[in-house]
Amino acid sequence: MSEYQRLSDVEEIKKLKARYCRFVDTRNWYGLRSLFTDDARSTLGGDDQSVDDFISLAREWLGDATSVHSVSMPEIEITGLGTASGIWGMEDIVIFPVHAGEAPKGIHGWGHYLEEYRKMNGHWLIHRMDLHRLRLDPLEGGFPGA
Repeated sequence: MSEYQRLSDVEEIKKLKARYCRFVDTRNWYGLRSLFTDDARSTLGGDDQSVDDFISLAREWLGDATSVHSVSMPEIEITGLGTASGIWGMEDIVIFPVHAGEAPKGIHGWGHYLEEYRKMNGHWLIHRMDLHRLRLDPLEGGFPGA
């Protein structure tokens, strides 16, 4: 593989992850699903699940909340022909609707995404996504539902 191709692939994977964050925060569930392989798996909170289960859970949990997901410091390795892995630092904040005068409810978290990618039909897709949280703080009004 040429150095140009390796760098091009790394840039495409960076764009893929940027789209992931944007699609989650804009609630573009169809677009989000298109970023994963058909047999993709996800581990969030210790539970291994299909990507469809992950998206269903995210859709239900985020509901009418406002969220911002940010990733940085990518460590992307091309591991073979059409395969790659990545580690991303992450920060997210999720704020749930409250009544006037109530303190904001939600979370502010930090951690790392550990991911595997596959190149399918000329496009990089997420094949495995594991979120390892380092810290999760409630906002002033507490965790939602608390």
